[in-house]
Amino acid sequence: MGTRAVAGRRGVGGLIRRLRRGGAPEEPRTPRRATLRDPVLQCRFEEVGFVVVDLLDEATLATIAARYDAMDHERREHYDWVDGFSTSIYDGRPEYRRQVLEVMDEHVQPALADLLDDYRIMWANFLVKQPGADPVPPHVDWTFLDEDRFSSVTIWCPLRDTTPENGTLGVVSGSHHRIDFLRAANIPTFERCEQAVADIDDRPIIPVRAGQAIVMDNRVVHFSTPNHGDEPRVVVGCVAGPAEAELHHYWQDEQEQLLRFDIDRSFYLDYVIGEPPHRSSGVRGAVPADA
Repeated sequence: MGTRAVAGRRGVGGLIRRLRRGGAPEEPRTPRRATLRDPVLQCRFEEVGFVVVDLLDEATLATIAARYDAMDHERREHYDWVDGFSTSIYDGRPEYRRQVLEVMDEHVQPALADLLDDYRIMWANFLVKQPGADPVPPHVDWTFLDEDRFSSVTIWCPLRDTTPENGTLGVVSGSHHRIDFLRAANIPTFERCEQAVADIDDRPIIPVRAGQAIVMDNRVVHFSTPNHGDEPRVVVGCVAGPAEAELHHYWQDEQEQLLRFDIDRSFYLDYVIGEPPHRSSGVRGAVPADA
């Protein structure tokens, strides 16, 4: 199915602020390369940080749903920041995560080919909200690559229609222009994000039909509503980046030094959230983040 645009809207000190050369004037930056092939969508994406498109047809959705139902999900649904929410990255089994990635590579990546400008899926998730699940508070995702040069994106595509009543997504329009700091996996950013966008009132909650997708810059502050429905809300959630971009993962070590780990895609198959990244496969090296 070809893609079609359908909507669009507008405490750690210096460790995670944008790293600049001390005191020196900034050098002119090369513009980020395009994310979307359609120039109209690209302009909208640059302006507000997201677009909504038709992505998956009914047959593909049914196939993905059947694959999902056949998998053995080991859900963790209780966190200190939300209850009733689970995501594949918290499942500790590499083989399970590999199955999720295979589903996305097989059924979602082909649909992205006409939409995104030579992007590849880096990380694949099923994002699930059980009935009665809490809202997810405004937050922003990790830094996955060099954001001075590239934009990584989340593709958020529900298997059933989502509404404000069953846990759909909301965004802070234009917030990607405010989030100019590195997001390390072990440094919470809830408070910092809210401070950065406190004066932005444009926070649309976006109903999404099954097969539609919100394509969102990973610097966009976003949130989701509670699930007051009777069924789990299951969403395909992929993070994608330019094929030529090096993948990064940021971590603050015990000496409070921010490190950049250079990784490949296999890193996300066995990385344990909350543990130092060097214990995972897929790590090709680590340097101070300002190196």
